Amino acid sequence: MPHRDSHQPRSHASERSSELRDFNEYRLFVGSNKSETFEGSAGKDVAFGSDGNDRLTGTADEDELVGNAGNDRLDGGDGMDHLVGNSGNDALIGGAAADDLEGGDGNDRLDEGAGHGDLEGGRGNDRLTGGLGADAYVIGPDSGRDVITDFQGGPGMFDHLAIRGLQPEQLRVIDTAEGALISWSTAEGSGSVLLAGFPASRLAGDDFMFTDDRHAVTGVRENGTLIAEHFEKNEETDLPHTGPPAESAPNDGLDTNARYERMVDDYHVQFGFDGRADSFQGTHANDQYFGLGGDDRLYGAGGDDHLAGEAGDDVLDGGAGSDDLRGGAGSDRIYGGSMADNLMGGDGADYLNAGAGHDMVDGELGDDTLDGGDGADAFIVSRNSGYDVVVGGFDAGPGAFDHIAFKDLGPEDITVEDATNPAFHQDGHSGVLVSWAGGAIFLEGLTESQMAQDDFMFNADMGTAGSFEDDPEISYANSFPLLGHSSPAAGDYFFG
Repeated sequence: MPHRDSHQPRSHASERSSELRDFNEYRLFVGSNKSETFEGSAGKDVAFGSDGNDRLTGTADEDELVGNAGNDRLDGGDGMDHLVGNSGNDALIGGAAADDLEGGDGNDRLDEGAGHGDLEGGRGNDRLTGGLGADAYVIGPDSGRDVITDFQGGPGMFDHLAIRGLQPEQLRVIDTAEGALISWSTAEGSGSVLLAGFPASRLAGDDFMFTDDRHAVTGVRENGTLIAEHFEKNEETDLPHTGPPAESAPNDGLDTNARYERMVDDYHVQFGFDGRADSFQGTHANDQYFGLGGDDRLYGAGGDDHLAGEAGDDVLDGGAGSDDLRGGAGSDRIYGGSMADNLMGGDGADYLNAGAGHDMVDGELGDDTLDGGDGADAFIVSRNSGYDVVVGGFDAGPGAFDHIAFKDLGPEDITVEDATNPAFHQDGHSGVLVSWAGGAIFLEGLTESQMAQDDFMFNADMGTAGSFEDDPEISYANSFPLLGHSSPAAGDYFFG
């Protein structure tokens, strides 16, 4: 096995043969330099293409599919999948459940399917389809000229543009025969996004999320540029709490031998031993680490990493880069780092600290402790997700920013109230208790009067439009059409 310092990404010109291996519930496929086809297994699939035009298919479980170079087709099937096209004109198909789709360089086609997904076309002129459920469409200065085919916006937090590296005043909105066109031209890049079939008159402040700073879009000037109110972020709380400290993950510096290790282009792949406490240190590459059973410690570094602990009480730390982190069964501690990350706790009482960036934070089953850190975050809950506590990183109030994304709950299902020391969180702290039959999420340090309608996203998995919580304490500020309409009255429901 090569020493860690000897790892270098393979040249795309070097020859390699395909490989197929099984590790517990995982099936690993590594393609050759030729165009390859991989059909998913009954479990979790991890598949890498190479220089060819590859066809990689997952099934009903959670899959990690990476196209690499070439014009690839990645189909995750059902389950919560992470699909990465990289270079080439790729097609990424998410299927049912919430998926994270990243196109990369090239003119890509992304189709998320049902679920609360994250779609980022990357550089190139991309075509994006969200399907049922609320989706975040990530755009930035260098994201090209994209088209969103089925944007479901308007009043009420639902589909939205997740905007990084751009300020409201740099965006211009015009109506076209094809739909609302939002464009920008900056020193960092020029581009646009067309909301096909969605007229500018239906745009609301809720449709614009600035991932790094909290801005509330309040109108449009005659020349089409946006008008916004700017807020000072106040996402941290000085309240002590019962969970692990809000700090970077502990790193014991150990590095154990892997059961399997291979470089695949720019990806460093390692599988651990079932039942052993593995410790894998991050590299300069995009690390793909799978702990399997045991109390594992998996650390990423500067690349875009995928870390999966599986069974056991694991520690996952993505470090810098945009990371996909999945704890699995057990009481896990998961740390996102400095960019946009996807954090999933799995079964057990987990601690999730997203760090900076536009993060998806899902404790899943169990009573979890959550900290969104800096940047705009979605705290994802469902009927059976348990009793969660948000101890930091939730910036409430007008301006689409941090929000609770209810997978399968509507406004009629929840109750919002100021509370102290709820039964599931015996620390005496005050906050906002958002509860439903069989579960709740508690926002420490906040009051109900600080909340706005864009802090709540309902029916995020299978819905078709936003709706409002019928509560006079919760502000409607910023949640109304930008052109020619006034703020709704309490009790009104709007459908984009």
